[in-house]
Amino acid sequence: MAFSIPTSSEIITRSTETLKRFPLAMLSSIIGTFIAIYLIEVEPAKMEGFYLTLAKVLFSSSLAIFVFTATRLAGESLKVSWHQALTFLALFGMLAYYMILPDTSKDFSVMMIPFRHFFLILLFAVAFLWAPFVGSDLSNADYWEYSKQILFALVISFLFTVVVILGVNGALFAIKKLFDLDIDGKRYFQIDVFIMGVFSVGYFLSQVSPLPLESKQSPKLPRVEKFFTKWLLTPLSGLYFVILYSYSAKVLFTMDWPKGILAWLIVIFSVVAILTYLFWTHFSKAQNGRWRRWIWLAILLQTVMLFVAIGIRIAEYSWTESRYMVFVLGVWLAGVSLYFLLFKNAKIKWIFTSISLLIAITQFGPLNAYAVSKNAQMQRLQSMIVELKKHENTAKAPLKLRYEISDALQYLDRRYRSESLTTLFPKLGKEFDEIKARREAGKKAEDLLKEKGKPLSKELKEERDVLRKYPSGLPEFITDKLGFKFINSWEYKSMRDGKHQRVNFSIKENYYPYSGKMIDVRGYDYMMNVDMGGYRYTRRGKKAMDIERKDFDDLSLTLLYTSKYQLSISNNEANLTIDIENLFQNLIAKHGRESKNIAKEELTIKKKNSYMEIKLELGRIGEEYYDGNRTIGFGGMLFIKELK
Repeated sequence: MAFSIPTSSEIITRSTETLKRFPLAMLSSIIGTFIAIYLIEVEPAKMEGFYLTLAKVLFSSSLAIFVFTATRLAGESLKVSWHQALTFLALFGMLAYYMILPDTSKDFSVMMIPFRHFFLILLFAVAFLWAPFVGSDLSNADYWEYSKQILFALVISFLFTVVVILGVNGALFAIKKLFDLDIDGKRYFQIDVFIMGVFSVGYFLSQVSPLPLESKQSPKLPRVEKFFTKWLLTPLSGLYFVILYSYSAKVLFTMDWPKGILAWLIVIFSVVAILTYLFWTHFSKAQNGRWRRWIWLAILLQTVMLFVAIGIRIAEYSWTESRYMVFVLGVWLAGVSLYFLLFKNAKIKWIFTSISLLIAITQFGPLNAYAVSKNAQMQRLQSMIVELKKHENTAKAPLKLRYEISDALQYLDRRYRSESLTTLFPKLGKEFDEIKARREAGKKAEDLLKEKGKPLSKELKEERDVLRKYPSGLPEFITDKLGFKFINSWEYKSMRDGKHQRVNFSIKENYYPYSGKMIDVRGYDYMMNVDMGGYRYTRRGKKAMDIERKDFDDLSLTLLYTSKYQLSISNNEANLTIDIENLFQNLIAKHGRESKNIAKEELTIKKKNSYMEIKLELGRIGEEYYDGNRTIGFGGMLFIKELK
């Protein structure tokens, strides 16, 4: 594919042709871009009324870019009357989409809205690859030639956009620094939005083939594409094949099913394998005929593993949108694999057509992902509450049951707001709304008194104290009425045997050097602050810190905190080891498992050998659990004295 720099007249001509060919798509892009630039200036808290209307137009216009492009490509292969009908249908669809978008900013934050928006964009983006061929067909080789042009145009547009954004932002930053100008950070973002919304969209559309039905396979495959297919994509597909099947064998042998990684591995392998199949389309059948069928067989066999992995999760926690989409993806992979295995003249056009069709099924109709997920989670929640009521004291019901009820309530509230919960708990929903109304009325009365400079009345104070006893969120309110405290995910993961397992011993004095406190270093040559382990490492699944090396002039010091909770302090000659685990267990034996302040002497350790003498003066030491991992973390001051 030859590349040349276009002249200014060629750029103008190409831009004019693009506007004539895709007027509605470009208009949607321009409208959406300028609305986005304007809304960058608006504070999120003010996204109501007029601003919310603009946000709805922005959502609709971003989708309209893809809808109008796909319908234009489809209409070019149809009669004029059908083309006009398709355009009218697209306009009506965009109006309907605007109408179904939420009317409050709170409802806009529901995860279902961006989730559905993303998949609708994906639906019509994939339609670019099959829409021109609604009323006709091409050979696989010619069809793939057109598809490659679309994919390459997308990649090149992305690369050009990144380069332009970096270049313009760099120039703006240079101007700011060189001329000492005060340029708001929002301006960078606004310029980036303009580049993405106008330049990127316009450039991509200008690269779409004006005559898709006349696409023909290149007589000679470009060297870059040949190299990419044979020596990059094909080996990568083989590597994923080896990794995935080795991992699958391990899972079958140990019967230790992973929580989610297997499904993602299968998805990645399938994408790479299908791309490999497609890029081998231009090679002769003698080169790729037999082994290309093995690609589909490998994908088909992996769908069995995919169904088992996702089936285990569904059986345990029921359906969610993501599990539903993975299941549908498995159905699609199995169906496409069988199609290409059973039919010698299978058309690759149906790969992309079927993707759009399945996305449409998951987003609309009785089998849409949100209806299936919502109903399944509501039924699961009802069954768990029946199980909860079997316990005389619900506060002492199994921890896992209380957590899963809390999690299900939060899931439904975040994705479908209070409507799903008030359907299950109408009386509690009504009571919560009444308390919420009282709280809002009290807040308004307090604000009014503050404006007038008057003190709060006794009645308002009593009302406020009463309302403070009620949780402010509906899921928390419901669990409170069910007789137990709401349990968050992080709380559940940091619990052991139903209790928070976090113990921390601290000295009363502030030991950190930046506190402004004078620190006595007499008798030592060096001092350093040490901070090892703790909650942030436990969350990553670590039990101890990696090696941390510190250099102090002529003293080279290495600190190593091991998984056995031993701190090794080494110089070039020798090392000293402090058993942190033993220290902590002694403190537990003396003080119990309650966090408390203790004497400085109990957290001070001194050690000595023939090369150095150290003093570790701890400010804190604590034990905590997170997601089944235990850690002992500590912080304090380390004093070192060289003896030789």
